[in-house]
Amino acid sequence: MNTQIVFSLKELFLAGLMIALIVLIAYIILVLKEVLVSLKTIRKLVEEKRDSIDEILDTTPEIMGDVARITGIAAKGSESAYNGAMGIVDKMKKRKEDDEAF
Repeated sequence: MNTQIVFSLKELFLAGLMIALIVLIAYIILVLKEVLVSLKTIRKLVEEKRDSIDEILDTTPEIMGDVARITGIAAKGSESAYNGAMGIVDKMKKRKEDDEAF
């Protein structure tokens, strides 16, 4: 007996597409498994360090208030320095104008 098996290009393409789809689904499952393991680890870490995290969250507003106060002081100091420098520049311009007048 002489038996022939014939596949069309469409059938080969569909078979390749199905194999690619199966591989993609398997890859997605593996990635999701890793994400779940990572989330479990993160939850465990957060639970272990809950006291430290709460302490940080409690002190952060105080630190931000200090930073805002220091920033305000620095801004006033910068403004004073700028005004002083501009006063010196104005005096030098005035002297130069007075020297040119004579």
